Amino acid sequence: MQRYIVALLLIMIVSGCALKQQSTIPNHQIDSLLVEALLLESQGLYINANAIYEKAYKITHDPILLQKIINNYYRAKNYEKAIATAKQALKEFPKNRIFYEQLAAIYFATSDYDRAIDYIKKAISIKKTSQNLTFLGSILLAKKEYEAALKYYKGAYALDPSPKTINTIAYILFFYLDKKTEAIAYLETHTRLYGCSKEVCGTLISFYSLNNNIDGLISVYKRLYQKYNDIAYAKKIAELYIYNKEFSKAIEWAKKINDTELLFSLYKTTKKFKKAYELAMQFYNQTKDPKYLAQAAIFEYEAHPKKDRKLLEDVAQKLEKAIKKNRDPIFLNYLGYLYIDHELNIKRGIALVKEALQADPLSPYYLDSLAWGYYKIGKCKEALKLIKKVYYDLQFKDDEIKLHLEKIKKCVKEKH
Repeated sequence: MQRYIVALLLIMIVSGCALKQQSTIPNHQIDSLLVEALLLESQGLYINANAIYEKAYKITHDPILLQKIINNYYRAKNYEKAIATAKQALKEFPKNRIFYEQLAAIYFATSDYDRAIDYIKKAISIKKTSQNLTFLGSILLAKKEYEAALKYYKGAYALDPSPKTINTIAYILFFYLDKKTEAIAYLETHTRLYGCSKEVCGTLISFYSLNNNIDGLISVYKRLYQKYNDIAYAKKIAELYIYNKEFSKAIEWAKKINDTELLFSLYKTTKKFKKAYELAMQFYNQTKDPKYLAQAAIFEYEAHPKKDRKLLEDVAQKLEKAIKKNRDPIFLNYLGYLYIDHELNIKRGIALVKEALQADPLSPYYLDSLAWGYYKIGKCKEALKLIKKVYYDLQFKDDEIKLHLEKIKKCVKEKH
């Protein structure tokens, strides 16, 4: 704020000095008036400042001082005085565009839209600028005259193709005129001509999101990433590819930004178990977190089609080490089932599965593991009761469950 005041002070003093060269009033007298007025403004004492500006105006007859006086009345919400001063100023300076624009702004603030339109059009007739065309567009927007507003915003854009103006054009088309395709086309054309600024491409992202246009979103995020090299945009691209189930492309982008956590998740999702194993071991070596060691063991097992004794022992060893510090029921059940299914240590396997069931008594996976453990030790009736609960009560009917059910039923029949 202080820098703004100083800069404005310098401008005003320079302007004052130019006028004072034609005046018999000493320079220091005008300087002191301007300094005093600016200090009062900085304290929000706009009416007091105006009394000083009026003294300075009588000396210099500079229309800029009248504009300051009008602005201060406006800021003090003394609209009546602001209007009266502006109209009087126009009698002295009938070709001064700024006074018309000020009157338009005051009438707009008081919701007198028709008078605001009259005055801003007079300003435009003197000199057309992107600012006064935009202002006319905003008045028409307030009146809900969307087609007319669009016309003037387009005129403003032709003079100054700013992000703010193109965004407003797009919003009018998209939300008020239901011309969604045209709105997006305007924004896309702007980005091709002037680049993918955060403001304009941010609007494109909003529109593509509302239309659920994933390809459009990916395209915009790629342009943003190319321009700003922000990892957040690359992550969005990867997430969108995941949403689209284009996992190979998601992996490419995760690699590009070296997002190992995302890569880890993608390798698990796409069942690239060997790569998932490598990352899990990397994470474990970095953090010593046992959950990564347990996951590495699981991926090591899943990655090998041939389950030889050496592999099974290595996997079991890793899981045993992990569960000493992390009794996650998923890990307990996995190791338990491994012991049961491969008949490495069925008793130990059953104990681990029972512990997992304490955490989640209705898990179909854990119940199936226990049923399979009972089957392996010949407790087929107990096994049948459990597997029926999984299959019929919990309605869990994958191929492995069906196989277990048939084998357990056969075991019960053979024992009777």
